[in-house]
Amino acid sequence: MPVTEEALEKAYAFYEIWYEAPGAALFHVALGLPMVALLIKLNRWTESAMFFDGSCIALHLATIILYLSVHIQSLRTFPPRETPPTEEERVEAVRVLAAANALVGILTLGIIGMQMGQEYARRVEDKEQREIDARNLGESKKDI
Repeated sequence: MPVTEEALEKAYAFYEIWYEAPGAALFHVALGLPMVALLIKLNRWTESAMFFDGSCIALHLATIILYLSVHIQSLRTFPPRETPPTEEERVEAVRVLAAANALVGILTLGIIGMQMGQEYARRVEDKEQREIDARNLGESKKDI
């Protein structure tokens, strides 16, 4: 798919700002904080936590690996250099970052989906338990 010069300039300006932002440490925290939260949730060690939170940890770990291996490497092409990057290098850097961002988005949607699934499963389990408790309570009243 052809990349227009205007789109390339906008993308390059965005990623240059991202690279030069003092919030790089903040971005690292934004990656680490959800991992800590998931590990704390996993501490309950229920079957649900092992499946849902364990899957989320794997997905988030994939996001961190993608960030460390692709984002950081590609962003290194953005700071000012002695020789400016060629048009081909600029297009390649933007395409790689865009693809990596799409993958991060998909992984994040997977994490959100797993957390929603865990909450749904918990609610269904609670509802079934209330029905069983009500049935047992009704049977015990009949015995009296």
